[in-house]
Amino acid sequence: MRNRTVSLNQSMNVGPNPSSFKGARSPSPSHFRIMKHFSSPLLLGPAPSEKLLALVVHLFTEEEADLVQHLHPLRPLSADRIARMSGRNLEETERTMNFLSLTKRAVLSYGNPRKYTLLPVVPGTFEMVLMSPSPGTRNEWHRQFAVLFEEIWNEGYIAEYTRRVIPGIRYLPVSGSEPSLSLALPSDRLEDILSRYSEFAVGNCQCRIAMELIGKGCGRPLENCVVMGRNAQKFIERGLMRRSDAQEILFLKKAAEAAGCVSWINREIGPTSSGNSSCSCCGCCCHAMRSITQFNAPGLISPPRFIPEPVVSRCLSCGKCVRICPMGALSLNGRKVSLDRARCIGCGLCVRSCSFKALALKENPLPAKHTASLAGVFLDLVPGYLYNAFRVWLKRKIRFPRHPF
Repeated sequence: MRNRTVSLNQSMNVGPNPSSFKGARSPSPSHFRIMKHFSSPLLLGPAPSEKLLALVVHLFTEEEADLVQHLHPLRPLSADRIARMSGRNLEETERTMNFLSLTKRAVLSYGNPRKYTLLPVVPGTFEMVLMSPSPGTRNEWHRQFAVLFEEIWNEGYIAEYTRRVIPGIRYLPVSGSEPSLSLALPSDRLEDILSRYSEFAVGNCQCRIAMELIGKGCGRPLENCVVMGRNAQKFIERGLMRRSDAQEILFLKKAAEAAGCVSWINREIGPTSSGNSSCSCCGCCCHAMRSITQFNAPGLISPPRFIPEPVVSRCLSCGKCVRICPMGALSLNGRKVSLDRARCIGCGLCVRSCSFKALALKENPLPAKHTASLAGVFLDLVPGYLYNAFRVWLKRKIRFPRHPF
């Protein structure tokens, strides 16, 4: 099977006409209202700021902002309703909103008749704007979007939303670390997970695309972001991903692992037929991993089912395991390897890298708990979500009673 990895810098201006992707020259009152919506704790938003306003101005022209300003958090609207609220022609409104949702992907649309809504800055808008089966469809507008997003991300606001939450993703042990996993379950093996599905779509990792666009890419493979199950067809139809199969997905995932990436899987919710998704991450680009390494906020990632244990008699203190760990969870103190359990995701890269078999994955005495039913997930997620939203809202009210924005 041929390697489909493409150099982003070599192909960036192929695809949609860059002139069709525009922002505004300066902020209008509509942009300020959209910024307020994006900053809502109900959308896990960052506080209103000049940086967030710059992102909104980049996302929407004056005409687009005049329509999008009516999209309040968690309140989807039809084109007819938006047209009436803005005093615009329905056909013009529908054309603009479809461009924003289906081409620019700055808002989400769904259903028939179609409704439109704002997504959180992340996860949501960031992924949709940059998602593509071909890196060549990203243009200068996307590059500037990535620059502005990275400035907001680096302020660390996402840590405010990771308390009292149930983690949404878990990392799988890499191939080659399994010999030490006598207790491994089918849910811990990618091959067994993929065997449950017959439909697959694959696209490019949005985190690595973003870092490539801003000149901080790591050169690892881009194409390993996967949707499996009945939702795969929706991503293919919208041009977000291309069709694939289980054999190719395994090939792509193993190529990513060979380059030092590790794969996560979404928390299983409901029946298998509802589908799942997975990407293969690197510690330098992945925002889920960086929530821990940058901001010490592990709430987004499940505690690992397995953790590495040193076999002291075999360790030569070469430091190879320390260098390969994507989370900075291992350190070498003198001749002893130490593990920071708060950072470990149980990926097993360290175990596979050790030529002396001085590390082995062992079952974590405190594995993550997974709720399979939709009702159970609802009861798990909603209290923490509401707690964080209220706490962030209250903190802003106390700190900025009369915010300049």
